[in-house]
Amino acid sequence: MKSQEGTTENNKKAKKNGKKLDFFLVFLISWLIVVTGFVAWFLLRFNDFAASYEEQYQLSLPYHLADEILVHFNDHDVDYIMNNMKEKPALTSFEDETVIREYIESLIEDKQFIYDETDSSREDAPEYYIKTQDGLIVARVLLTEDKTKNLPYGFKAWQESNIEFYTVASHEFNITAPETYKVFVNGVELNAVNCTYDITESELNQYVQPYATIPNDVHYQGKGLYAAPVVTAVDFAGNECEMVYDETTDSYTVGFANNFDGYDELAEFAISFTSTFANYISQDAGNYALDKYFPSGSQALSYIKRNSSRELYTRHGSVSIHNEEVRDCIVFSEDVVYMEIYVEQWMEMYWGSDEPEVIPTDAHVYFVRVDGKWLVGGIQY
Repeated sequence: MKSQEGTTENNKKAKKNGKKLDFFLVFLISWLIVVTGFVAWFLLRFNDFAASYEEQYQLSLPYHLADEILVHFNDHDVDYIMNNMKEKPALTSFEDETVIREYIESLIEDKQFIYDETDSSREDAPEYYIKTQDGLIVARVLLTEDKTKNLPYGFKAWQESNIEFYTVASHEFNITAPETYKVFVNGVELNAVNCTYDITESELNQYVQPYATIPNDVHYQGKGLYAAPVVTAVDFAGNECEMVYDETTDSYTVGFANNFDGYDELAEFAISFTSTFANYISQDAGNYALDKYFPSGSQALSYIKRNSSRELYTRHGSVSIHNEEVRDCIVFSEDVVYMEIYVEQWMEMYWGSDEPEVIPTDAHVYFVRVDGKWLVGGIQY
């Protein structure tokens, strides 16, 4: 009886323990399922986080902005370049930003570009070179953090800090002009402030002093231009002047005018003087025939009278003047004009051919205006 009761009690204990074991197994399995689910959820979320983190990290890299900047260069977007140049190239008073714009356009047109990180680039200050596909560097781009934008995970956003476009102002001007003329570069009058200059005194003053002065030559120089200069000038009377450009020396020379309002009157006077001079030398004009052409006390007239040796001239018959012409005229000022005058003196000889002897006279004369009247200041022999 006791044995049967013991067995029954053991069975009850076994059932009770079995129930506990079943509960534990169920709990353990449930816990494992929960843990596994949590781990799976965590891993999934972590994977999403890692993917998002990587995506945001990649998007925050500065080369993406460099890609965008490169598009502007390849689109030849001069406005973008100009707007992002913190410091514009230094300009002289003869040019403005329009010239810089045209300069940049000329450098980037018909070209495609790439970029490369510079040696001085830093993680907190990315820096890139923009260069042509054959390696010519045209600009340096500096990026800085854009603190107006908040990116996920504390990543930095970037913005253009500065585009430094490499420019070379290779043009210059070298101009020689009379001191009394106004000279302009790109419409701006030259002066002691906007250029350098030096003055060369005219050696021709020996022919006109003390009655007048021939203007000195001024040599103007200037550098730092981005385009070839447009050089113009006006003379003492405000008339536009012609100039000569020498390609070998890259220099301009502004010449004196060769005409003026009183040209015809002076040309007639010049031919009259030269004809009289020729006749004076051949003793076909009186001793005082030249006096009216010179100022009182003229050294030039005195020189002619001392050195002409008229008395030694060959005896001859009648003379006449032909083929008169003014071959050159230089208007130095309203009071000084140079003329080259040519005349032919036809002289009948007492022997030889029946044809007259033709004696040419080519005179180089500087005329001066004294008290409103043209006179001979000097002769260049």
